[in-house]
Amino acid sequence: MDPVTRPREDRATRWLLRGAPEEGAFLVFGFHYAGTGAASSYRDWPDRLGDGVLCPVQPPGRESRSEEEPVRDVKQFGRDLADSIAPYLDRPYAFIGHCGAFPYMVETAFAAIEAGCPPPRRLVASSWGAPHKGLYGRLNFADLATLELDPEIDEVTTARFGFVLPPDLKQVVAEVLMLDLKLLRGYAYSGVPALPCPVEVISWSQDSIVPTEVVWPSGWDECAEATHHMLVGDHWEFLRAPGFLTDLIAELIGGKAGLP
Repeated sequence: MDPVTRPREDRATRWLLRGAPEEGAFLVFGFHYAGTGAASSYRDWPDRLGDGVLCPVQPPGRESRSEEEPVRDVKQFGRDLADSIAPYLDRPYAFIGHCGAFPYMVETAFAAIEAGCPPPRRLVASSWGAPHKGLYGRLNFADLATLELDPEIDEVTTARFGFVLPPDLKQVVAEVLMLDLKLLRGYAYSGVPALPCPVEVISWSQDSIVPTEVVWPSGWDECAEATHHMLVGDHWEFLRAPGFLTDLIAELIGGKAGLP
């Protein structure tokens, strides 16, 4: 049976925080920020982006799926997620994500096409450079054997929520963050084949983790049809979902700037 037209079974919704997508002109699948899942990454985001529906992706081993075994390979992650969301890809869709989410988006896009689904309209990459050039952000170059994650987690939660996590919850986050760091260390994309759809590359004016000069141009034209947008904010502005960001994404995917 064609993967796009097969029955929409309950099992296909486990990867989506909000279950089966609501009716909308297009779907936007939101990928997780390092060390988190869908609930933390998209807690400040609206349910809808223009005429589209936001579908936060909840991988196994995180938050509401913490009792499940996590996926330990980026390509396998892409295959598993593509298989789960294939029944919903009968309308235009896009992938969005911040920083280390982009490799997961790349492999899911390729896997969806291999499964017989149409390609995404867009990949929206926030705070990430050309994927065939390697990894970005200081944690992706740290010595994992000696890396102290508590200060990193405190910095993120203070910037996001204004407080630090209690020790027990911080330990959970640290385990998931270490998993993400190890997964990305074992992943590589050569730039061939080229990415299967246009990429909207977003950098942030006050990003000290992955600055604009690292994000763009960095070789994007070697692997994708890419457009750069520099927005005002720091490294965590994407997670706060400011209106100028959500409006831009809605326009790029479903409005005047979207593909016909």
